[in-house]
Amino acid sequence: MTAYLEQIFAFVLSKWYYSSAFFFVFFSILYLLGTYTSEWIIRHYKGKWNLQQIVHAHKPGQTRKEIQNSFVSIFVFSLQAIPFQLLYAHGFFKVGFDNPWACLWEIPVLFLWNELHFYTMHWILHRRWFFKNVHKTHHWSKEPSSYSIYSFHWIEAFMLGSVIFFPVLFHEFQLISLLSLPVMSIVINLLGHCNHEFPSDKPSTSFSKFTFRHSMHHQASRGNFGFMLPIFDKIFQTQVNTNQKK
Repeated sequence: MTAYLEQIFAFVLSKWYYSSAFFFVFFSILYLLGTYTSEWIIRHYKGKWNLQQIVHAHKPGQTRKEIQNSFVSIFVFSLQAIPFQLLYAHGFFKVGFDNPWACLWEIPVLFLWNELHFYTMHWILHRRWFFKNVHKTHHWSKEPSSYSIYSFHWIEAFMLGSVIFFPVLFHEFQLISLLSLPVMSIVINLLGHCNHEFPSDKPSTSFSKFTFRHSMHHQASRGNFGFMLPIFDKIFQTQVNTNQKK
């Protein structure tokens, strides 16, 4: 199995156009499968699980626009595969296949890096120029949905897609660990944007309220810059403490 994965990886990264095509197909499948699954669960289990919708502000044509924007972002991700392939081809980083036990610590490290990277990029995107000219595309969706997870301006897609480059230059990660990064990201993204939560009396700053925090972020367009963890918002005092739903 390991040898088979290594052969596939070597083929995909043998040419820039193979890498670009693979990234496009890979992220398209993640997006389509993830959004369909998320929407199906909400549609079929909302009543059974007593899921509560957080924000009610769906716009006409919103889903179609979010899907269109998302495929622009996926195309940007596929273009980022080109420098990724070139860096690998010229030996700037390596990928491991022979130590699956390393995934036990590599995946948590990548999760924490993803949280820090997202917070940093998100904070930048809320500076005046970036919000007015870039991030407003994502915030057009006042009511977040599963389909809005990749609904970005192309510059934002490039900024968020850069998450993979820094860690691989400093450590030889296992392939499974690297593949876990986009999977973790889209799962957290779907949970953060699904706009539904279980009934809870916990404050909005608690860990389990990350869906609520991001829905409030879409509604108010301020604060709560973290992805899933509230720690960076607490450290940098950017958390928005509110329990108001609309």
